[in-house]
Amino acid sequence: MYDRVSRLISLLLLALMLPLPAALAVGEATLLKQLSQPPFLAAVSMSRDGHFLSGLRRNEDVSELVVWYADAGLNEAEVLPYAFEDLSWMAWVGGGRLLLSLNEHGLVLYDAHLRRLRPLIDGEGPRPGDLPPVLLSSLPEDPRRILLQWEDPGVPGYPAVFRVDAVSGASEKIIGGWKPVIRWWASPQGEIILGEGFVARRHRLFAPRADGSWDMIRDRDYFDDDALAVLAVETGGATALVLSSHDSDTRALWRMDARSGDFMKRLAGHDRYDIVAAILDPETNLAVGATYEEDGIEDMVWAATHQDRIKDMAARAGVANLSLVAASVDGRRQLYRARLKHAPSRYFLYDAEVDLLNPLPYDPAEDALPTPETKGVWIDLPRGKGQMHALLSRAHTGRAVVLVHGGPVKRVTDSYNPFVSWLTANGYSVLQPNFRGSSGFGERWRRAGYAEWGHDMQDDVRTATEWLVDQNIARKGEICVVGGSYGGYAALMSSIKDDDLIGCAVSLNGVTSIELLIRHLEEGRFHMLTTPRIQGRLSKWALRRRSPVNRADLVRVPVLLLHSTNDMNVRFEHGQLMHTVLTRLEKVHKFIVLEGAEHQLKRAADKRIYYQSTLNFLDAHIGPGSQR
Repeated sequence: MYDRVSRLISLLLLALMLPLPAALAVGEATLLKQLSQPPFLAAVSMSRDGHFLSGLRRNEDVSELVVWYADAGLNEAEVLPYAFEDLSWMAWVGGGRLLLSLNEHGLVLYDAHLRRLRPLIDGEGPRPGDLPPVLLSSLPEDPRRILLQWEDPGVPGYPAVFRVDAVSGASEKIIGGWKPVIRWWASPQGEIILGEGFVARRHRLFAPRADGSWDMIRDRDYFDDDALAVLAVETGGATALVLSSHDSDTRALWRMDARSGDFMKRLAGHDRYDIVAAILDPETNLAVGATYEEDGIEDMVWAATHQDRIKDMAARAGVANLSLVAASVDGRRQLYRARLKHAPSRYFLYDAEVDLLNPLPYDPAEDALPTPETKGVWIDLPRGKGQMHALLSRAHTGRAVVLVHGGPVKRVTDSYNPFVSWLTANGYSVLQPNFRGSSGFGERWRRAGYAEWGHDMQDDVRTATEWLVDQNIARKGEICVVGGSYGGYAALMSSIKDDDLIGCAVSLNGVTSIELLIRHLEEGRFHMLTTPRIQGRLSKWALRRRSPVNRADLVRVPVLLLHSTNDMNVRFEHGQLMHTVLTRLEKVHKFIVLEGAEHQLKRAADKRIYYQSTLNFLDAHIGPGSQR
């Protein structure tokens, strides 16, 4: 009975909060649709022979998977029966074959030459509920075959390595699963070079001996020792590319001896920012550059390549931030992506025979999308705790949003963010702090967030809010803290601790009980890689005091809660509990149920509810028509 009543209340609140078309100007409704719909073309990739392209093309509010012959153009694309929500990953293998790993239907292969779609495995393959399959190598020297890992039926929970004939579907196990390896790494030629595993909070790497046995070459504490993340095995198999804080606070790109685990050469590093990726030459599979994130995404390339000329061509056409996505084996064609600040990425195809860089189709309406006035700022923390990086997008109205990112071990960069575009276009400046615990700024900054939910990390949100006031960007009471996941948690904690500064808080799929979150994480297999970062040595009593649902009596500003019913990261129960407690305490709040939505909002309709209901809430409580 209680569940039915609660659901009726939730549906009523949802109806009250849905955007009212009559209240929106035509331009606002158009902008809302543009910013919430999928990109016109996304996730474009090219076959190794350069003949075919694939991508996700917008069809109304859905991204459908299409494949087309590069010389014919997108208008003649074949539509495959899958959408963005169906896909786990996809990759071109063996020339014109597109391998698809589907969330619910296993592995399928599309032969673009024959226009044929079929299951990949002829026999027993990956099963629903098992470890998801991983492509280890497309075996460019043997285009008929590919190398994959999936869960070994004889060793539950651990993957074996299989060589698969992409034509016949026959598979052969070449390495059986064994504890603790959960990820295998292969050279491009198909030799298994590394095994990677975890035991509690120990991270271990294994390398093969000549006699077929394996040596443990690395054994580190996941939290306390130097960071180490494997990126790829280079051509030949003797070396691997890894990110490590081996000799610095920030993570650098290293070439590692794949047999011994010894660091051989520091390829790229930055004094202030972590290196986040390696740039591989698609022909040699050797590192030619690295990527780091400053205010935006920056590439450093040390190998002289023909890409410099292509980037010059793009610059003359007004396109910056061009990066190589794929290249044909004969070098005739290259696929590039341009990252934009005001719109989704766009793609370009370079044809060496005619020396032209041609844009792939995009929606011309994107050219009219608003471009936020964004810059990076550094904010001093109290008591000499250092500086915090943040992104400021100005609207020049005296009203602002502190937008807290999720993760929390993530960071924000000055790349396209439709939600920020929506808020600034409607008169709200947006400050996005990279608080302590964020990634990208070195190990000391990331580890400063361990066990600091609701404490030091939350203090940084307050510091960001105070900075807006001190800089005369916004006035006290005309600031709202907004965020999703961890950001939703921070917004709710701000409604408890910062009512002297803010006028409201908005939480999307936010954590409301740390205890409840930890219990959920402990149901997972590798919870020792996550829970110590959150809990540390804090007692259950301390965790409760840092949980919004246990401090809801102190909420003093209006709160907007939105929660997805199919959220597998922060379960729907978090939103329900907070709504129930706030209702019992007669706190001003609204609760919106996003029926069928997931933790990350993928559907355009759900994004529109989030964008519009947030704007309605801001206008009502800190906007020009608010009753303050």
